[in-house]
Amino acid sequence: MKELAALALFEKQWQVYRKVVDNNYLFHREAYARLHRILIDEAFPPSRFLYIACGDARATVGALRGTRVAHYHGIDLSQPALDLAIEALEELTCPVTLERRDFVEALCDRPEPADVAWIGLSLHHLLTPMKLDLMRALRGVVGDRGLLLIYENTSPDGEDRDAWLRRWDRQRLSWSALTPAEWDAMTAHVRAADFPETISQWHSLGREAGFDKVREVFVSPTDLLRMYCFAP
Repeated sequence: MKELAALALFEKQWQVYRKVVDNNYLFHREAYARLHRILIDEAFPPSRFLYIACGDARATVGALRGTRVAHYHGIDLSQPALDLAIEALEELTCPVTLERRDFVEALCDRPEPADVAWIGLSLHHLLTPMKLDLMRALRGVVGDRGLLLIYENTSPDGEDRDAWLRRWDRQRLSWSALTPAEWDAMTAHVRAADFPETISQWHSLGREAGFDKVREVFVSPTDLLRMYCFAP
């Protein structure tokens, strides 16, 4: 009974998420296009690709087309999402590993290296000290030649969380594909679980985690989200 209830909740939430992605409200297309370009231009092929909080993996399949990926490893806590990922990843010709686990726990005791680690719109659920711990773990995972790429909630320097949330709220009119109830549910989640960092703080976290180079590679048109590349 609990499994059926959990599945029903997932399907309801996933339908809202797919609306958000399909309408590009969070600029997934631009972020994954940037990921694709970096994989081609900067990653050492063939690359072992680690996707943290991979969800259904649909967006990454497009980003990986035309790249030399030796292995795909996705981590997510949701089994229904991983079930969808299995189907989406059939297109890849490389070996695929999907792991059902909390990504914080998985990365803190992960011995396997990766050449590229990617996390999008999930790291912001952690408070700053936990972000740093996870980024330190990922610094060990990518080694001396790998890359960490993130796409996350970001505030301009000087903006606090309340101000970022007020800017989030101003998107309502442009998110016309969502019903009022869907918008309210998503915004309730954002207000409860999203913790942006400032531009300077992302740079500081990268350096504290052991990365020598921190580079901003994409800014969403709303200026609510930014993409960073961290390199040794």
